[in-house]
Amino acid sequence: MRSVATAILAIAAIFICHVPAPAQDYPSRSIHLTVPVAAGGGMDTLARLIAAKYGGALGVPIVVDNRPGGAENIGISQIARAEPDGYSLLLSSNSITINPSLYKDLAYDANKDLTPIGKVTVMPIVVATLAPAPNKTLSDLIAYAKANPRKLSYGTPGVGTPHHLGMELLKSEAGIELLHVPYRGTAPGLTDLLAGNIGLLISTITPIQSYLDSGQLHAIATFSPKRLAQYPAIPTASETFPGFNVEIWHGVFAPSMTPAIIRDKLTEKLSAVMKDEELIKQLNGVGILTSWEAPEELRAEIPKEQAQWASAIKQAGITGE
Repeated sequence: MRSVATAILAIAAIFICHVPAPAQDYPSRSIHLTVPVAAGGGMDTLARLIAAKYGGALGVPIVVDNRPGGAENIGISQIARAEPDGYSLLLSSNSITINPSLYKDLAYDANKDLTPIGKVTVMPIVVATLAPAPNKTLSDLIAYAKANPRKLSYGTPGVGTPHHLGMELLKSEAGIELLHVPYRGTAPGLTDLLAGNIGLLISTITPIQSYLDSGQLHAIATFSPKRLAQYPAIPTASETFPGFNVEIWHGVFAPSMTPAIIRDKLTEKLSAVMKDEELIKQLNGVGILTSWEAPEELRAEIPKEQAQWASAIKQAGITGE
């Protein structure tokens, strides 16, 4: 028995010796969380709320680093090429599954260059218009659009965003023609909607929440499969078109070669943080829903979702800018 115990201890010692010292001591300094969008939007708000709790759980500060541009490709590429030491993380969205079908010669392959730490949230998408609205319901909107092809315009944060693709899918389902007006983010589209320059804005709840609450804007429908607990009066598109479901999800990623001991710690702490009741309340308050998913589940979903978006993009004839 003594010889067996000695052998086990020897094997354990060998394993420990082969784990790099920096990994064993991780984390020993601040971590940078890259957010591939500009400050002030829904994803930036999400990043800052999570970073405060996540940093506390890990025992080091987490610095939010905004790297907007290129439909999130700039920020994603930065982390895909970053040192895999656990100090450079990425908060990204469906863009990593959409962009391969929109842009040629991407500087990264999400399946090879990134490793999931976990899926954290979903953001419902709504179709908003000025109140009082001539098209109060989805049926009203469809009837108007059929009678007036391409006269009704809708704004999105850009070509190929889930907002854009969701509306293109809705157009296909309804058999209508609308004019797409892409912006560089939600804020300029909101400005134009409030000024009456566009008829509709496809947005997450966060940027337009105060306008919905004040009654200045009216939400015609949400793309989520179920009505939102916070806004139960907003119908879902699936009530008109069964099975319709387009949501923005967000996940935390690290460079693919990050050591397992670091990845596991990051996932363990992030999983615990996403169950924090205070954080859940904060996120729900700005229209963001927690939706934890383990790394292996998210890893399996990514190529499937890439294939789904590729088909939708081809059918709609959408190309990247």
